[in-house]
Amino acid sequence: MAAADPSRPRFSLLDIVNQCDSFPYASDPKLNQLSFLAFVVDDIPIGRIHTSLVPHLVAFNQQSRPVFHITETTVSFMPWLSDYDSRSEAIAQMLDQWRNDLDNFACLSGWRNELYGVYTHIQDPATTKGGAALAIERSACGLFGVHAYGVHLNGFVRTGPKSGDVQMWIARRSLTKPTYPGMLDNMVAGGMGFGHSPKYTVLKECMEEATIPAHIAANAISVGTISYTKLSKDDKQTQPETQIVYDLELPKDLVPAPCDTEVEDFRLWSMDQILDAIHLGEFKPNCACVCLHFMVRHAVLTPENEPDYLDIVQRLHRRIEYPAPKKWPTFKEEY
Repeated sequence: MAAADPSRPRFSLLDIVNQCDSFPYASDPKLNQLSFLAFVVDDIPIGRIHTSLVPHLVAFNQQSRPVFHITETTVSFMPWLSDYDSRSEAIAQMLDQWRNDLDNFACLSGWRNELYGVYTHIQDPATTKGGAALAIERSACGLFGVHAYGVHLNGFVRTGPKSGDVQMWIARRSLTKPTYPGMLDNMVAGGMGFGHSPKYTVLKECMEEATIPAHIAANAISVGTISYTKLSKDDKQTQPETQIVYDLELPKDLVPAPCDTEVEDFRLWSMDQILDAIHLGEFKPNCACVCLHFMVRHAVLTPENEPDYLDIVQRLHRRIEYPAPKKWPTFKEEY
């Protein structure tokens, strides 16, 4: 690595966690300054909608059959939208209009043409699909504050007998990605499209992003999750997310290689190199948190060497208050 530039700002590890988990907690006075309505399905909160979005919902309601019931505190669907198909179609029609108005909906410039499931406690197959009350375009999730899911994979190589004797493969994100272009990332990561399970997503992303064949990727081990809620810089969007984390020990002679346009390159780094890049803010924040999760588990970060150890460990696992799937739907999987 090049010599460190002393003029560059350095962040504490807790600063990085705060960048990722930025929505205020109940004890934070800032919470009272925010202006969100609960997004509700069947009386169950499933997200948050900023009040600035309400005029756009009202405008969309100006049709023969209004879609949304809006009160001072909630946004819900009108009673005639009572199942997965009708709710998903109504949202899709509205977003198809909004994507032509990027001045008001800049996030839709990163349109993925990929659906995320929005889950509910109700499991009635007559009104839900795979446990989801509706599905929504990935790039629009922040507009509705719904719980999104992804997988992150730590690809690592052992260098010695101790738990912390490891190096990790790090990816640099493509310069053309709509979010965090050029920043550092975990070896493999991806959002979970509706109808894909976590392990299937790992296998798919390993081949697509790093050219790692399925028979090797299948050795990935589930090692827990990180969870957080992001607040946008303008305080108008929230994004609760859970990342399901996997570790994959790789043979020393296997070198990941970009297969699609998601990744610029890979580099095999020591824990010290990764920590330095995290302190310099070079990682996409949630990817930095996945690295910290790895370092805690491998005793690279300990209560003795990290003053914010307790805060970091606790903050990597925010409780998300919205329903989660009991079983992952797999109707899109092809083996």
